[in-house]
Parts: sequence; C-alpha cells; structure tokens
Amino acid sequence: ICFLLALGCQPVPKNYLAHQWLGDGGKQIMVFDNDSTLQWIIHEELLSDTFLVRYKLNEGPDPDHLDLYGFTRGILAGKVLAGIVEMHTADSILLDFEPADSFEDVDSVRPKGFDPEQRRFFIRKK
Repeated sequence: ICFLLALGCQPVPKNYLAHQWLGDGGKQIMVFDNDSTLQWIIHEELLSDTFLVRYKLNEGPDPDHLDLYGFTRGILAGKVLAGIVEMHTADSILLDFEPADSFEDVDSVRPKGFDPEQRRFFIRKK
C-alpha cells in the first residue's frame, strides 16, 4: 500500500518547453513560460522583432502539437501558427509550423511530419 501511495504522490511532469530556446545560431530566441505565454525574439537580416503571444501544447499526438496564437501585428496578426514539436535530444527541440486563419483550420494545415526545408532546431539555453 505504501508503494501505491508513493506512486500517487509523484509530481506532475513539468512542461518540457518551459525554458529559453535558441535557434538559427542565436538569431531566434523562444522563451516559453509555464503560464502558456511565449516571448519570441527574432533578429534576422530582414526582420528584427519581439512577439508576445500564447501557446497551446498537446502532448497526446505524435509528434506533439504546438499552436502559437495571439499575434497582434505583422503578417501573423490574427493568425494561428499550427505546429508540431518534439524533443530531438535532451537539450534540443525540433519545430515545424504552418499558418492558419483560425483554430478551426489548424488541423487541415498542421504539418504531418518535419519538412527538411521548414523545420527548425532550437537548443536549450543553459
């Protein structure tokens, strides 16, 4: 009985995304918080911006579904980025997104697998 009680007292797994992640050689930074907010900082040649948005992670499907939403400006204003994510190594994730006009459209545009041209690797900042 003690063993069963100990199993029932295991902590809930922490959201594996809740870290700071660096992508594209540090040109992109994604900071996922446990409250489902995301700070996405982009420093590319043609674009330098910070987006404060929300995210929804569904760990049920394989690969996990990750939707980014709440964009208020730019080409993503009012859109949802329908994506997939998976742990690539203990300290890296693989992401792939496609834009959707609304949450009703996410499943029809969500990538089914990681496209070599579209996927992005991010490493956990330590």
